[in-house]
Amino acid sequence: MEKYKKMILRRSQCVLLALFFSISAVWAQTFSVGGIVTDGTQAPMPGVTVSVKGDKIGAVTDVNGRYNISVPDRSSVLVFSFIGFTTQEIKVGSKKQINVELQEDAMMLDEVVAIGYGSVKKSDLTGSVAKVDMEDLTKAAVASFDQALAGRISGVQVVSTDGRPGASTNIVIRGSNTISDTSDGSPLYVIDGFPTSDPNLAAYNPNDIESIDVLKDASATAIYGARGANGVIIVKTKRGKEAPPTVTYDGYFSWQTEPQFLKLMNAYDFVKLQIELDETSEQYLKSTYLSYDESLGRYQRLDDYKNRKAYNWQDILLDGAPYTSHHVSLSGGTQRTKYSASASYFYQKGTLTRSQYNSFRARVTLDQQLSKNVTIGTTVNYSNNKTQGANPSESHGGWSCSHYLFYSILGYRPLTYNVDQDLLNEAFDPNISGANDYRYNPVKTVQNEENENVNRSLNMNAYFNWKITKNLEFRATGSLNSSIIRSYSFNNSNTYWGDEQYQPDKQNGSFNYTEYNNWSNDYTLTYRTNKKGHNIMGMLGASLSGNQYQRLGGSSSLVPWEELGLWGIDQGTAKRTMAEKTEQHMMSFFARANYDWKSRYLFTGTIRADGSSRLIYHKWGYFPSVSGAWRVSEEKFMKKSRKWLSNLKLRVGWGITGNNGTEVNYPSHLLYAGNENYAFGGVMNPAIYPKQLANRDLKWESTYQTNIGIDLGFFNNRINAVVDWYLKDTKDLLLYADTPPSIGYERVQQNVGSVRNTGMEFNISTVNLKGGKNRLKWTTSFNISFNKNEVTALSNGQLSRVVGIRYPELRDMYIAKVGHPLSEMYGYVFDGIYQYEDFNEIAPNVFVLKQGIPDNGRKRSEIRPGDPKLKDINGDGKITTDDRTIIGHGLPIHIGGFTNTFEYRGFDLSVFFQWSYGNDLINYNRKLLEELRGGHTNQLATAVNHWTPRTVNADGTVTEGNYTNYLWAPTRGFYEPGFNTNREVEDASVLRLKTIQLGYNFPSKWLKKSGIKSFRIYLSGQDLITWTKYSGYDPEVSTRNSSMTRGFDYSAYPRSATYTVGVKMSI
Repeated sequence: MEKYKKMILRRSQCVLLALFFSISAVWAQTFSVGGIVTDGTQAPMPGVTVSVKGDKIGAVTDVNGRYNISVPDRSSVLVFSFIGFTTQEIKVGSKKQINVELQEDAMMLDEVVAIGYGSVKKSDLTGSVAKVDMEDLTKAAVASFDQALAGRISGVQVVSTDGRPGASTNIVIRGSNTISDTSDGSPLYVIDGFPTSDPNLAAYNPNDIESIDVLKDASATAIYGARGANGVIIVKTKRGKEAPPTVTYDGYFSWQTEPQFLKLMNAYDFVKLQIELDETSEQYLKSTYLSYDESLGRYQRLDDYKNRKAYNWQDILLDGAPYTSHHVSLSGGTQRTKYSASASYFYQKGTLTRSQYNSFRARVTLDQQLSKNVTIGTTVNYSNNKTQGANPSESHGGWSCSHYLFYSILGYRPLTYNVDQDLLNEAFDPNISGANDYRYNPVKTVQNEENENVNRSLNMNAYFNWKITKNLEFRATGSLNSSIIRSYSFNNSNTYWGDEQYQPDKQNGSFNYTEYNNWSNDYTLTYRTNKKGHNIMGMLGASLSGNQYQRLGGSSSLVPWEELGLWGIDQGTAKRTMAEKTEQHMMSFFARANYDWKSRYLFTGTIRADGSSRLIYHKWGYFPSVSGAWRVSEEKFMKKSRKWLSNLKLRVGWGITGNNGTEVNYPSHLLYAGNENYAFGGVMNPAIYPKQLANRDLKWESTYQTNIGIDLGFFNNRINAVVDWYLKDTKDLLLYADTPPSIGYERVQQNVGSVRNTGMEFNISTVNLKGGKNRLKWTTSFNISFNKNEVTALSNGQLSRVVGIRYPELRDMYIAKVGHPLSEMYGYVFDGIYQYEDFNEIAPNVFVLKQGIPDNGRKRSEIRPGDPKLKDINGDGKITTDDRTIIGHGLPIHIGGFTNTFEYRGFDLSVFFQWSYGNDLINYNRKLLEELRGGHTNQLATAVNHWTPRTVNADGTVTEGNYTNYLWAPTRGFYEPGFNTNREVEDASVLRLKTIQLGYNFPSKWLKKSGIKSFRIYLSGQDLITWTKYSGYDPEVSTRNSSMTRGFDYSAYPRSATYTVGVKMSI
C-alpha cells in the first residue's frame, strides 16, 4: 500500500512538473513588441490599428504614435493599417522594437465607402460613389457642410439662395429629374442612418462629421428606392474610438469685408435725369431739386450738383462684419465602451444692418459592447439655430417688386429737396404714391421691422447589433427627428407695412409655429462568407417610416402698444388664423447581394419595394438595380504593366429609382375647402366646395439610369483618374395637366411628361511630389462634369409649358420646351433703339414709323425715336407674344473645381478654385433700375448712357443727342411690367478662389512638456477673388430656386470675401 502511495506521488509530481514546464513554454512564446508609427514626414500617427494577422489580438497607437502588443510567437506577422495609408505587414522574428513609416495611398483603394445600409472597400465598388475629402472641406469657415460642397464633387451642383447668414443651399446631383416650379430636385440625405429629404443641415457642425459619401447612379441609390431618384448623400458623424480620453478645441474668428457696391448715378446724373423726366413741369422742379437756395440767393441749377455728395444707401446699410466659431469635443473609450461628446457655438453678424445668425449645437454618442456578439449604441444631437433681420429676397406679401428691400436700398432717392433736410429722418418720399410703389426709407425699414426665425432640432437614433454567428449579423436601428420652427414678424409705425399713411391696419404682427416629426425603424439581416477567394454578401431588410407636419399661425393688426412688439398682438384685431396638419407613412422591403472573386470580378444586385400612403390606389413601387466591375489590373496578363498601370477597373450599372413627390399630400383624394361663402335667404352662409379632383390612377415617377465608368491608376497610384458616363431617363412625371372645361376643374395631377439627363464626369488626382522628411509634398485634385438636360415629353402632347416667377410683373419668365433643357429663360429679344432714320417726319417733331420697320407692340402711331425695338422673330412685321423666344439658359454647360495642397516641415497650404460655365442669370435689378420711367428713383450708373433727342436751338441750329443703342429715352418705351427681354439676361459663368488656407502644425517634441497632444494655427480666406462678367452682386445666387426657374437674381443679399484666423488643439 505504501509503495502504491509513493508511486502515485511520484506520478503526480511528474504531471505537475510537466504542467509547469508547459505553462512556462507557453509563457515564453508570448512576448511583447512595441514601437512608433509615423507618416512620410516622420510625424507620429495616433489611431493606427496594429493587429496580429490571422488572430483577434490588436492594439491602437496613442497620440504619440506608440503601440505595444503581445504576440503569440516569433513567426507572427503584424498588420499596420490606417484609412488613407497603404497597409503594411511585417514579420516579427527576433525584433522587440518595430518602427513603421506608413505611406499615403493616393488611390485609397482600402478606404471604406458607405453604400446604403452597409459599406464596402473603395476597390470593391461597382457603382458611382464619391467620397468628400473632409480635411479639405473643413478648411472652409462655414456654418454647415453643404455651404462648402460646391466644386468638391463631380456631378454635384450647389447653388445658394444668396449671401444672407444662415442662407440655405440647393444641391442637384446629375441634373434635375422633374418639371416643377415648386420642387428644387434636392437629393435624399441619410444622416447616421436616418433618411430624410428635408433635413436641417445646420444642425450638424462640420467638425462633428466623419465622412460624406455621395451616391450618384441608380445601382448605388436603388437601395433607397422611391427616394433615391435625385441621388443620395450619406453623412456619418464621428463616434468614440478605443483610445485614451482626448479633448479637442477648434475655434476661429472671421471678418467679412464690406460687399462690393453696385455703381449708381451720382448727384449730377440723378438730377439731370429728373429734369429729362419732368422737363415740361418747371414749377415742380423748382419745388424739389431746383428749389430756391438761401445761401446762394437763387434757385439751384443742375451744375450745382456736380460736386454735391449723394446719399449712398448701400454704404449706410452694408458694412464689414465679424463671425466666430467655437467647437469642443471629448472622445475616447475602451474595447467595450466608446464615447464622444461635443458642443459648438457659431455666431455671424450680417453685413446688412441688424441681420445675424447664431447656432448652438451639442451631441453625444455611446457605443457599448454588451457581450462578445452584441453591441448597442445611441446618438443624440441637439441644435438651436436663430436667424434675425430682414430677408431681402423673400416676398413680404406685396403685389409689386418694389416692396423688396434692395429696391429701396438701390432705388430710394439719394438727395434731399433742400440742403437743410436730413434724408435719414424721412420715412417716405412724399412725391411717391405708396399705392403702387412700396419704396420706404431703407434705414427705417431695417431699423424697425422685426423678423426672427428659430429652429430647434432634436435628432436621436439608437442601434442594436447582434452577431448571431461568424457569418450572420442582425442590426436594428430606430431614429426620431423632431424640429420646431418658430417665426414671427412685427411692423411698427415706422415701416411701410405699419405706417398708417399706407396701411389701414397700422401696426401689425404675425407668428407661425411649425413642428416636424419624422421617425424611421430599419431592420437588416446580413450574411457574409469567403471561401477560396469567393466573397459573398447577402442582405435582407425592412423599413417603416413616417412623418408628421403641424402648423399653427395667426396675425393681428391695429396693435395699440407697438412698444411691446410681437407680445402685444393679442391686444390688436385678429386678422388671420391658420392651422394645418398632414401625415405620411411608408413601408419598405429591400435586399442586396454582392459577389466577388478575389476582388477581381465584382457583382451587385439590389431590389426594393416601397409602399406609400400618398398613392392610395397604386401604393407599391419596385426598384431593382444591377452592376458589375472588372479589375483588369489584377489579371495575370497585366502583371508586366503594373509598374506603370497600377489600377484599371471597368464598371457598368443599371437601375430604377422613384419619386412620389406630389405637389399635394393627398392627390388621390377629392379634397374640399371651406373658406368661401354663398348668398341664401338674404345672408351670406359658409360654403364647402370641392377644391381638388381625385386621381386614383397616380403612380410613382420612375427614373431609369445607366452608368458606365472606368477607374485608372498610374505609377503606383500617383496619378488617378475616374471617368463616368451616364444616361438618366425619368418617366411618368407627377405634373398638373389641363382638363376639359366640362369637368369643372382647370387642371389635375397626372403621370405625364418625361426628362432626360446625360453627362460625363472626370476626376483626376495626382501626387506631384511625394514629400517625406524635410521634403516638399504637393498634391492636386481636379474634377469637371458635363450634364445635358432635355425635356422629352410634356402633358397630353403639349410642346411647351411657360412658368413665371411669382410677381405680377414677371409672368412668363421661363419655359419648359420639348427637346430643350429646363430653366430656359423666355421673353423678347431687345433689338436696339428706334433712331430718327426709322421714321418719316411729317411735321416738326411729328414722326411716323416707316413701312417695313416692325413695331414694338404699341400702335405704330404712338412709337417715337428713342423707344426700344424688339426683334420680330416670326417676321410678320409686328410684335406679339408669338415673338417671344428663348433668351437664356439657367443650367451650366459644365461645373468643377480643383485643389492644390502643399506640405513642408509642418506647414501646409491648400488652394481651392471652383467654377461654373455656360449658365445665365436674370439680373432683375437691372430691369427696375435701368428702366428710366419713374421719377425720384435712382438708377444704376449704366443708365447714364441712355438715348437723348436732338435739340433745335433758337438760331435754328441742331444739337445732336446721344443716339445710343444701349438704353432708350426716359419716359418712353414699351418697357412695362412683365415685358422681359434678353437685356437683363447676363452670362453668369464664374471662376472663384473659393478657399485658401495656410496652416502650421507644431512638432510633437515641442508640446511634450505642456501636456498638449497637438496644436495647429491657420489663416484662411473664403471667396477672395471672383472672375465673372456678371454685373450684379454675385453670380452664384438664385433667389427663386426650382427645377424650372434656376438663375434668377433680385434683391439678393450680397456675398462678401472672408478672412479667418483659427487654432486647433487637442489634449
